[in-house]
This record gives sequence, C-alpha cells and structure tokens, in this order.
Amino acid sequence: MSAKILVVEDDEQLQLLVKTILTKAGYEFFSALTGEEGLEKLLTHKPDLVILDNMMPRKTGEQVFDEVMKYDKYESARSIPFVMLTAKQMRKAQIDSLLEQGMAAHLMKPFGQRELLNVIQNILTTHDIQLRRKHLLKTVRKAKDFLSNLIESIPDALFIVSLEGRIDFYNGGHKDVLGYEFSELRDGPISDLFGTDSPGFAELVESLGEQNKKTNIDITLHGNCGKEFPFSMSIAKLCNRNDGIVGYILIGTDVSEIKRLEAELIEKEKLQLFYETAVAINHEVNNPLAPILGNIQLLLEDKNKLDEETCNRLESIGRNALRIRQITEKLSRIKRPVHTVYLGDTKMVDIRESD
Repeated sequence: MSAKILVVEDDEQLQLLVKTILTKAGYEFFSALTGEEGLEKLLTHKPDLVILDNMMPRKTGEQVFDEVMKYDKYESARSIPFVMLTAKQMRKAQIDSLLEQGMAAHLMKPFGQRELLNVIQNILTTHDIQLRRKHLLKTVRKAKDFLSNLIESIPDALFIVSLEGRIDFYNGGHKDVLGYEFSELRDGPISDLFGTDSPGFAELVESLGEQNKKTNIDITLHGNCGKEFPFSMSIAKLCNRNDGIVGYILIGTDVSEIKRLEAELIEKEKLQLFYETAVAINHEVNNPLAPILGNIQLLLEDKNKLDEETCNRLESIGRNALRIRQITEKLSRIKRPVHTVYLGDTKMVDIRESD
C-alpha cells in the first residue's frame, strides 16, 4: 500500500508541482490550502506524512504544528512525521526548537524533485523503523511484565542462583513461612538457607549429573525466625542460547502441613495397630484364662480335702489370673495410650496412666 501524504500549502502552483512529483513516485496525494483545512484533513485522512508550509495566511505552519502538539484533539496525529517548508532561512534555534517538539525535518524552497523524494523516503523509512522499535519495545515490556507477574504470582519459593551458588533472584514465595525480603538474600549464598540435615548446594548440583533438572528433593530451609521448615525442592539448570550453564533455578514448596498430616497418619496407623493387638491379646489370653479360673474355683470348693499351703497357692493363682483378665480388658478399652520409658530408649504403654 502506497504512503498517504498531506501537503498543506497556500501556493496552488507549488501544490500542483508537488502533486505531480509525488503521484509519479507512487504516493497518494492530499492537499489543503490553509492551516485550518490542513488540521481538518489531518484527522479525516490520517496521512502517513505531512508537508507543511510555514508561511501561510491566518495560521502559519508553526502554529499548525504547535496545535497538533498541544491539544488532545490531535493526540492520534502526533506520531505522524511533519516536514516544514520554508521560503527563507530559519534561525538555527528556531529549527532546533521545532525538531525538539517532534518535527521530522525542514526543507528550504526552492527544492528539487530528487531532494524532495529523498527527504520523504528517508523520513518514511526512519519513521517505519521507529514504529517497529516502539512495537518491539512494547512487546518486550509486555512480555517482561507478564513474566514478572507470573513469577511473583508463583506461591512456591523460587530462587535463581549463580554458578557460584549466590542468590541472584528470589520471588518472595512462602514469605509468610520464611520471612525474607529479596533485599535480605541478594548475593548471599543459597547454602546459608539450608538446614543442618540438608545436602549442600554443591551436592545438589552434583546430583544433577547430565540431567537438566531434579525434583522432589527433601530439604529444610532456615526461616528468618531461626526455625527450620521442611521443603520439597526442585533444581534445574539455567542455560543460555548456546546451552551453556549460566546458573540454576531452585523451586521449593513448604511441606510442613504435609509432614504434619503424614505424622498424624502414622500415629493413627500405630494407634489402630495397638487397638487391634489389644483386642487380639484380650481374646487370645481370655480363652485359656477361662478354664484356669474355672478349675481353680472347682478345686477350692473342696478346701477341706486340701492342705493349707495348696489352698493358698490356688488362691494366688486365681488372683493373678483375674489380674491378667483385668489388664487385657483395659488394654482393649484404651483410647489414648500413654507411653513410658521401659529400659534405655525402649518405650512401652503405661496401662495404669492410659485411658
């Protein structure tokens, strides 16, 4: 598509000359005889370039350009390049002022056909490059903002670490747990965050080997409060375009609640095993106790046929058998076992204190 050029010039002969040059070169030509008309066509025709005569009646080219730069009405037109035509030598300060305001170029009258076309072509090419640069910059900024927002929205703790193991970036994930600001960690060794039982940074890197990443590494991190928190950590190589390693990305998830639930589940499983064992003991022990107690009772019914020592022994056996029954019955009823130390580090259930 050919570029649209608006020429604002009160000299109709010069307009005709410029029209001939531009249309022959393949440009789409529009014209205006006054500054007021030029401002109207600027909005209605949306040209790609404006050639603006400075010396015009009622409203000069500088006044037209000043209005475009000043009023919101013409905001959409401010990105259009303007070329100022002058019939007399303009002061350098005046030219500099126009260029500072956004004027693309100025051209002295009279000018040749080649000079006019060269100025137009150079301006359009430069303007196109500038537009593409602006679009690219806008795209880059948008991508950067998106990436920054994405990283900041990740709930996990994300660290970018140099080859030497120093923290280049921290997104603030799990800040409520760890309690650090990035400024507190910047350039510090990542290994300073690792708990006493955790592998060191060098060990983590070594564990990667030829792999690009490794996941689900159990590690503890020091919080700002001095407490250690369990994390599930992933480490990945950070590479440049040539696949050279320039650093590492570490992403950690706080698993304190998971660990708590796991411990709670283990306790429940232990408790369930205890209940099942207690019921089994109660059942298996009471079965042989029943005939023992029954036979003792039968023997003691004929006390007069037994000597005193034998009676005492039978009564002792009966009392202990009853005690065994009471212990097994209590075992099967315990809901909250209380542990006590038996020997050394060995623990046992304190039946008396349990309920």
